[in-house]
Amino acid sequence: MSRKEGYLNYIHLFRGFAILIIVGIHCRISFRWPEDSIFKDIFITLLDNGTVLFVFIAGFLFQYLKGKFEYSSYLKRKAKYVVLPYIIASIPAIIIDLYSSVPPVWMPENLVDLPKIIQALYMLATGKHLGPFWFIPMIIIFYIISPLLLKLDRPAFYKYIFPVLFIAGLFTYRFGFFSNTIDSFIHYLPVYIFGMGSARYRKGLINLKTSWAVLLGAIYCIIAVLEVINVIDIPKLSSFEEARIAPYLAFNFSKLKVSLLCIILLRGFYVLNRDSAILKALGDYSFGIYFVHLYVITACEMAMAQIHPDFKLGPLTFLFYTMLVTVLSIVAVIAVKKVFPKYSRLLIGS
Repeated sequence: MSRKEGYLNYIHLFRGFAILIIVGIHCRISFRWPEDSIFKDIFITLLDNGTVLFVFIAGFLFQYLKGKFEYSSYLKRKAKYVVLPYIIASIPAIIIDLYSSVPPVWMPENLVDLPKIIQALYMLATGKHLGPFWFIPMIIIFYIISPLLLKLDRPAFYKYIFPVLFIAGLFTYRFGFFSNTIDSFIHYLPVYIFGMGSARYRKGLINLKTSWAVLLGAIYCIIAVLEVINVIDIPKLSSFEEARIAPYLAFNFSKLKVSLLCIILLRGFYVLNRDSAILKALGDYSFGIYFVHLYVITACEMAMAQIHPDFKLGPLTFLFYTMLVTVLSIVAVIAVKKVFPKYSRLLIGS
């Protein structure tokens, strides 16, 4: 199979690694863990904020491919291969929520008695109907403002303005399912531009001296260890109630840690210069895995509720569970591609 123009193998492998982290995040939270499990804390610090990796890659590829940018065709591609699959993949979850006997906790009270079409549109506009889907309404904002982002893509911006923007971005932590689309966008805007800047100056980053790469890795490890032993808190929202009362700003060491990891992985995958069948498959099917993996997780939760209602995760069961969900998600994507070879990208993005 011929590779697309602009194909970067190290970024493709990076994307495969990123989707594996995303699946791992959702597997980790889908079952309980034993109280005071050190392994739970380890996986939290290794996996949480994994969306930073995906947003970084999105910004990187956007800048790298800017030579072919034409706004209307760009929006049409995103509508066909991101927004349409999002709508199609949302249908089962939206139907379940619309006809649930109890309104979802995230549904605003003023919408509960409105027509179901209004409720469905609210779900699509926020992504609340299925955990990971909050990402799509947020990333759509980046698509819409893409011409502005290209105007910022100048050496002077990265030299004088971006450092301030990046540091300011380390004080945000409201994003995701328990937050809202605008807060998520604000949280990830510096990360996206960080990806753009990394594409512009990629030669310097991938040729970074080993001593500098080791330093970045050491900082990453220090922050991770301090998080595991609870010296550093991981600022995050874990409920809608917490989202209402939590302070808006807090220094986010985890966001800094994963931002450093982006550079480590960017350089690492380039320097290794090796194909990995597993990461390549994950990269090939990454969007499809994103759209189907939570349905797979839900099916596993329902099955386990019948087999072992008190099941709790441990380190080995978590790793096996993540592998199982990943494999089943890939199988589901391949099945859709086999049945709808010409339309699979429209249906599930892969």
